[in-house]
Amino acid sequence: MKRRRIALPAWGSCLTALVLIAQAGSPSMATPPLGSLGGSRLSSAELWSTEPVGVTSNGIAIVGPDAIQARPADEAQATAFNAALELAYAHRNDLGYPWLDPESGLLELSFASALGETVAASAVDQLSADGLTVRLRPAPTSIGELDALADKITRLNVAEVPGADGIWMTEPDQKNNRIVVTVSEAPEELLDALAARFDTERIAVRIKPRESPSTASRDTDAPPFWGGAFITTRQSVPGGQILLNCTTGFAWNAGGQAAMLTAAHCISRGGSVSYPSYPNAGTVRSGSEENWDDTYGTQYYTGQSVYRGDVALIRYGSSYGSAPYVYSGAPGSSTWSTVTAMASRRSQVGDAACVNGVVTGQWCGMVTATGVNAWYLVNGVNVWARNVVRAEALGNTCPTHGDSGAPVYRIVSTGRVAAVGIFSGSFPQVVACSVWFTDIWDAYYGLPGSLKTAG
Repeated sequence: MKRRRIALPAWGSCLTALVLIAQAGSPSMATPPLGSLGGSRLSSAELWSTEPVGVTSNGIAIVGPDAIQARPADEAQATAFNAALELAYAHRNDLGYPWLDPESGLLELSFASALGETVAASAVDQLSADGLTVRLRPAPTSIGELDALADKITRLNVAEVPGADGIWMTEPDQKNNRIVVTVSEAPEELLDALAARFDTERIAVRIKPRESPSTASRDTDAPPFWGGAFITTRQSVPGGQILLNCTTGFAWNAGGQAAMLTAAHCISRGGSVSYPSYPNAGTVRSGSEENWDDTYGTQYYTGQSVYRGDVALIRYGSSYGSAPYVYSGAPGSSTWSTVTAMASRRSQVGDAACVNGVVTGQWCGMVTATGVNAWYLVNGVNVWARNVVRAEALGNTCPTHGDSGAPVYRIVSTGRVAAVGIFSGSFPQVVACSVWFTDIWDAYYGLPGSLKTAG
């Protein structure tokens, strides 16, 4: 199709964080396969355990290091659970998190108000038709309240709460409708502060050494622009300008205007986007079409009230276009894949996820947690990526600086992929790698327009 490639040095500036790596239309969708951790499969106990391994003197439950979210046994379960989760998100102030027991096929819908009970009851027949046993259960709190609670927890260090600098991640415990707070250590003063500020039934603590990921910052692309390509962003700041090297994500249609997704931390103040041979090819609108603050991390898009990870919309000038393809080979290569669809649902534990940035090329792992708030400590003591997805894999390869904004996809078949998200940050661990990305559905709901696809 295209194109002549010119290899450039892999130089670049990007954020370094605990975890950064720098709606119109109906999207076509693809069913995701299950993933693996570099050939290593986590046990059911590791993936599904949300039971406490201890309780602090303050009454806060201590959960194990792998206490995360349920993993559906097959795609039918995953589809039904996604429907339940989307219902809960649409009524986040009246419903709690649903829970799926993949072994028994029991799907529980949680309600936190009388209206929520009515909404959940109306969905039972439809969800039961998928072969699951569906029942209702009262929830101690709604998703909206848990979102607010998790947000407050990420700000405890700013409030100079003793020991809060040890908090580096939060995530929802869907089974128990509470927030799991991951800490590098748990001094008594921090546990006292958590117990004093929050209902101990709404939180649990996991003690795990802090991960200190880095944010990300292929070469020369030409219009129509593809995902997985090298870009430089330019932002005006007092006394000068900031230039960052990043990667493009997925081609987007913004009301008839050619556009592209990338990471918001690549262009947190809005500004211009350039390619080596096409300077100032596009722009990003501050606030409304990017959701990052260099001091505090994820922000709301203008007029919205849900955190949506780390994603920005590049709008190209009238003389440029974008197309539904991504570079999917090694750094500097011209290997490409067709973007055939958007994932049919949000990412869930066990799903496959591949990142392909200009510096690292393709990295593939398995989703291990969703709805995560992650502390990007290296980028600043108050910098949190909110509502992101975590994936992990064994091996010594890990996306890095310059890969920020890269497409996250699932391989559908040879040369065909489905869009899953936009890469934000990573943490290399010598023999393993953790990455964080924004779910493509948050880009769809948060930004104008929709994904470009091809058959």
